[in-house]
Amino acid sequence: MEALDEAVLAGRALVTYGRPGRPLGASRIGVGALVRVELRREKRDDAPAGVVARRSRDRVAVAFDEPPPDWATSGRVSLELVPSPVTWERLSAGLRRVASPDGKRWHPVLRGEAPRFLPRPRGPALPTSLAPEQEAALDLADRAVDVALVHGPPGTGKTTVLVEVIRRAVARGEKVLAAAPSNLAADNLLERLVAAGVDGVRVGHPARVVPALLDRTLEARVEGHEAVLIAAGLVEEALSLRREARKRREKRGPGRFSQARDAERRARELLAEARRLEDRAERDVLDRAPVVVATLTGVDAPVLSGRRFVLAAVDEATQAVEPAAILALLRADRAVLAGDHLQLPPTVISAAATAGGFGVSLFERLAGAHGEAAMVTLFEQRRMNEAIMRFPSQAMYGGRLRAHPSVAGWKLDDEPLLFVDTAGTGYEEGTPEGSDSRHNEGEAALVAREVERVLALGVAPGDVAVISPYDAQVQRLRQLLATRVEEGLEVDSVDGFQGREKDAVVVSLVRSNDLGEVGFLSDVRRMNVAITRARKKLVVVGDSATVARHPFYEAFVRHAQDVGAWVSAWGRE
Repeated sequence: MEALDEAVLAGRALVTYGRPGRPLGASRIGVGALVRVELRREKRDDAPAGVVARRSRDRVAVAFDEPPPDWATSGRVSLELVPSPVTWERLSAGLRRVASPDGKRWHPVLRGEAPRFLPRPRGPALPTSLAPEQEAALDLADRAVDVALVHGPPGTGKTTVLVEVIRRAVARGEKVLAAAPSNLAADNLLERLVAAGVDGVRVGHPARVVPALLDRTLEARVEGHEAVLIAAGLVEEALSLRREARKRREKRGPGRFSQARDAERRARELLAEARRLEDRAERDVLDRAPVVVATLTGVDAPVLSGRRFVLAAVDEATQAVEPAAILALLRADRAVLAGDHLQLPPTVISAAATAGGFGVSLFERLAGAHGEAAMVTLFEQRRMNEAIMRFPSQAMYGGRLRAHPSVAGWKLDDEPLLFVDTAGTGYEEGTPEGSDSRHNEGEAALVAREVERVLALGVAPGDVAVISPYDAQVQRLRQLLATRVEEGLEVDSVDGFQGREKDAVVVSLVRSNDLGEVGFLSDVRRMNVAITRARKKLVVVGDSATVARHPFYEAFVRHAQDVGAWVSAWGRE
């Protein structure tokens, strides 16, 4: 690929690479990934590394902390994924700290003692529009001495409750750390805080922050600080000295090397002073911020070193491995964890780690040990048509979910729920070359047609999503629906859609084989996420002859048949 454009992102150099008109194909290089730019046929010592800020079908935009060398912005180059040890190092350091006297406060809770609560909420009682269950969750969180849990099934408003918990803490003058396991979840929490009138500063690389929140990043907040303006002058003077030093070395005559060394030394001193001024500006901004927002591993970023908070509020806590949640606890006097252990679990690649319990979040462990004594569960959801809600309610929540009257009957047509059965069509799964993921070409083509049926109902492409558990199928669907994607249609994995919702969702199950193997689909928590993203219409496409050999999908197919939501793919050509 080649460099197509150069721009600036929050003070960093932003270079867009691509092959115009030619798709980049399936790749593990996504937004937030760390990459290195290399020449195609030569290894360079000055190969720059950056963070992917944007990714489209044929372009990748990379943000660099320092301007890349000229060769990296002209001619043909390649991008290589760079493994980063930062997450592992921070989690390991957190475990060492919690085992030390510094983590002593959290030892009782982490060892299994019941969380403690005050007899009355701390207050103040701010005006809210919370439902009674949400008020009960807010009350419990506000009384926590150490930790409280807010269990929020799909659409029940757990993040809404967490925002109110933070609002109360800010009203009391408390410093709050708002965190989540992913950049997307952290951004979502910040967006909700901003909408509620709560100011927050987002800590993290700007390339990993959604564009709408760039003005809330620490980098943006310090830009106009007096110390940063002085630092910018020092940096410019240092760069000028370095240029002068290079020129002196190239000239003939006595003393040129000593003069060059003096210029280099002075340049280093100026750059060090500039960094001190920038650090001071960052401290000033963070000192004034009532809420600091970060990912859980971002909590241990150097810029937050030594900083303490009264409250840590963690959203999507059930997606975090326990050591990541502990990083937030170590920074705070008390914590409120919000999540749903019946949706996406922590992502753990190692089978040995999973077998050792690493796949169980701190939230799930505490919920299992203490139940309602430490937790309030929200059961009234305001997202889904009742027909969409009914099966996940029965299968995952004991039939206790309720649809609020405002959403119970909303729909796009007379089929809010539809299962399109590909059994007998010959649409068989496959494995793309060089991949361990799965795709299903025939099913993908059918899904594309189902999307067009949904759009024909008058819904805008931006209000529709296509979801599949398999990345290879996601890539294939993006190719088939490229025009609709450009119009706003979203095609993503289940993990990429956690916490999101759309008016209409089409789900591709992919698996179709003679052995009845469902593989990844056997984690029914992921399917719980997939089928609870739709507000008004849900279409699930899959092969019942394969998936229904698993009890969860057998129950789903039977449910679809019982309510008249089952159709054969044979009639959908």
